Amino acid sequence: MAKVFLINPHSLDCFPSQERRFPLGLLYISSYLKKCGHEALLIDINNFQISAVLDGGVYDLKRYYDDTLKKLILDFKPDILGVTVLFSGRFHPAIDVIRLFKEDHQDIPVAIGGIHPTIFPREIMEEYTCVDYLLQGEGEVSFAELVNTIEKKEYQFDKIDGLCYRVNGKVIVGRKEHFIDDIDKLPFPDYDAIDVKNYYFNTSNWFNPKKLPINTSVYLISSRSCPRKCSFCSMFLVHGRKFRMRSAKNVVDEIEYIYNRFGQHYFSFMDDNLTLNKRRVIEIGDEIIKREINIQFDTPNGLEVNSLDEEVLDTLVRAGLIRTCLAVESGSPRIRKAINKPLKQEKILKVFDIIKKFPELTYNVFFIIGFFEETHETLAETYQLIKQLELKSAMISFAVPYPKTQLFEQCVKNNLIDRDLALNHNFKKFYFFNDTPFFKPYDLEKQDLIDFRLKVYKELNMTKHLKLLGC
Repeated sequence: MAKVFLINPHSLDCFPSQERRFPLGLLYISSYLKKCGHEALLIDINNFQISAVLDGGVYDLKRYYDDTLKKLILDFKPDILGVTVLFSGRFHPAIDVIRLFKEDHQDIPVAIGGIHPTIFPREIMEEYTCVDYLLQGEGEVSFAELVNTIEKKEYQFDKIDGLCYRVNGKVIVGRKEHFIDDIDKLPFPDYDAIDVKNYYFNTSNWFNPKKLPINTSVYLISSRSCPRKCSFCSMFLVHGRKFRMRSAKNVVDEIEYIYNRFGQHYFSFMDDNLTLNKRRVIEIGDEIIKREINIQFDTPNGLEVNSLDEEVLDTLVRAGLIRTCLAVESGSPRIRKAINKPLKQEKILKVFDIIKKFPELTYNVFFIIGFFEETHETLAETYQLIKQLELKSAMISFAVPYPKTQLFEQCVKNNLIDRDLALNHNFKKFYFFNDTPFFKPYDLEKQDLIDFRLKVYKELNMTKHLKLLGC
């Protein structure tokens, strides 16, 4: 049995949030390690950081390490340290934690994983020698194999899927080829690894039609990946291209377990494409209703409009859906075609006619502006659609060229990214709210995009977003 110390690092100051979020990826890692016979201890530094700031204090990593982490590590005596890097804003905090750890425990190996390391494996391994191993993509099986290899001192690293490591100082980037087909076989996230009550926060201003105690939102992943090939999306790097679903029974078993054991009444489905399979999503809703599980839930990642109809929405609303986001991306058919978004204008209008039949359901809409083909005319089409749908709010983002996507390759080809691409792995705000576009369309200036977003936010009176923009 190996001992594995797991860390969720803090976030950069440029991404403040009062909302508490369970470290879902590490909870899955922890439960899988325990299933394999290992011992795991999970420390969520990010949650501690939020507590320190909300209590009026100042978060200081070195002090926290000296006062808390150092003793925990000495008492636990880990055989390996695992650090997750969910997005770019946690990469440098992760490196800071690892360096402090290595000052005291040079002989204990460190492994990192997450979307940021998955996108930049070679760059990270070549620059940061404090990182011994890097795991690409979903990590339950591969990390457990790494732990087994270290425990048994077999060191057959080339047999571990998606592992990056060094041989005589040379970085070896293994190919990520295998993903878990039957995700029903994964154990539920290890909520015993944390104190759920430490994630309670003030939700008094949340939409709560059932008047249930919320306390916090429990994140759920009921499927992995998305078979769509939108030019801007990089999630296939983590979960692959093959869409894999948990059964409806397995999903609702997890909901019921958390509902009964922890008294939780609010959930968030974080799937890339929750409603892709109509039969399964209706089964999930029907099973929640059948078991009389009195909950509310939302879908913050956005539902694919193509997959929605009245039967799906009616079932989900009756099961407890109260908030959702719809991924329209653009009001222009030409832009949607250019970004491989096969969504017809008639379908958008039809779905919004249906969704308005459910007054107990609030919704937001995702738009992305600034693709290469964007023009004043296509922006006007987006504006007209916003007005036609009578939206009360809209999330308008600038197109982001995530590395290894079609959009990124298009940017590189046109030499439109005005920074050193070799330093992308150190770009601290890559996944954060951005106040300026990353590149200019062929026929527009960046300021045209900035002005358009500001115009829409002002007309919709979106105070929170205006404040983020300094308005």
